[in-house]
Amino acid sequence: MRNVKYEIKDKSGITGRVTITTLPIHTPQASRIDALLAKASLMDTEAYLGLLNQLRSMCDHTRQASYDNLVTARGREVLTRLLNGDTTYTGAITHGALGTGSIAPVAGNLALGTEVARKQIASRSRVGTTLTIDFYYSKSDTNGTYQEFGTFIDGALTADSGQLFNRVLTGGWTKSATEALTVSVQFDINPS
Repeated sequence: MRNVKYEIKDKSGITGRVTITTLPIHTPQASRIDALLAKASLMDTEAYLGLLNQLRSMCDHTRQASYDNLVTARGREVLTRLLNGDTTYTGAITHGALGTGSIAPVAGNLALGTEVARKQIASRSRVGTTLTIDFYYSKSDTNGTYQEFGTFIDGALTADSGQLFNRVLTGGWTKSATEALTVSVQFDINPS
C-alpha cells in the first residue's frame, strides 16, 4: 500500500466583518421605531430589516464603517468541541458587547478589554456558509465612545459572561444619547 500525500492549497478558516452604523433619532416616528427595535430579540430578519430600513430613511447624517475582526481561539475551540460531540457549549452566539479597551485583538482573548454595554441578538440569518447576526443599541441603551466589540457564545446579560467568539477594534466609535447604533456581524466559513 502506497502513502499518498495531498497538497491543500486553500486556506480554511472563519472570516468575519463587523459593520457599525449610527443613526440620529430626531423625530417622533424615528423614536417609535427606535423603541420597537430596542426590544428586538431574535426578531424575524425580514421584520427587523424592514423596521431598520424605515428608520434609516428618516435619519440624516448616518455614519457607517466596517472592520475585519478576529475569531478567537476559544471560539474555534467551541466549534471543534461540537464537531467532536462535546456539548459543553451550545455553540450559539447569544450576545454582543461594546467596550472601551483599546489593546489589539489576539487569538487568546477571552473577554473584551473593558466591556460596558451588552445586548441580546436582535436578528440573525444564515445563507449557505454565511451567518449574519445583528445587534441594536437604542438611543437610551448606552452612549459613549467605544473602542471594541465582540460576540459571545452562551452568554447572559452579565458583562464578560459566555465564551468570546470574535473581537474587533473600532478606533473609537462615538454614540450620543440621541443616536441609535447597529452592529451587524457577518461570518463566512471557508470563504472562497
